[in-house]
Amino acid sequence: MTEPETNPAPESADAASPSDDSPGEAQPPQSGSAALTAAPAVATPIDLTNDPLFEALWAKVLAAWDDDKIHGAVLEYSVTAERLPDLAGRYRALKDHPVKGARAKKRLDAIIIAATQLMMSMKTSAKTAIPLSITLTVAGILACALVFAAYAMFHR
Repeated sequence: MTEPETNPAPESADAASPSDDSPGEAQPPQSGSAALTAAPAVATPIDLTNDPLFEALWAKVLAAWDDDKIHGAVLEYSVTAERLPDLAGRYRALKDHPVKGARAKKRLDAIIIAATQLMMSMKTSAKTAIPLSITLTVAGILACALVFAAYAMFHR
């Protein structure tokens, strides 16, 4: 019987072990067939967006965590730029943080309120029926017009 083959240790100093990676660094893309089968070594807790203004506002939020004006500004921008899911994900990542957790939960509640208001503003109004008085008035006018037309045709 033969023993199963094991993966040899990395031979070059360029090969990084999973313990060397910090959680905030993104891994470079792999090439070839290894990219299809290999799972990422470390998942990034916060995905970067391609919106530089959003990223700058978020950096200000992190720098001045206790300033409600900056939190409000990033929320307002996220509503107008349709980035509420990105913002909610970032606050959700901080909700278990010992120092930032309480404010992150408060801001998540504010995001839920903003999203609800946004949905309600997009809600279409219910179709209303035409009032009965208008319907009867139009029917009466049409009946009078038919009677007049019949009288004009047959009264010679």
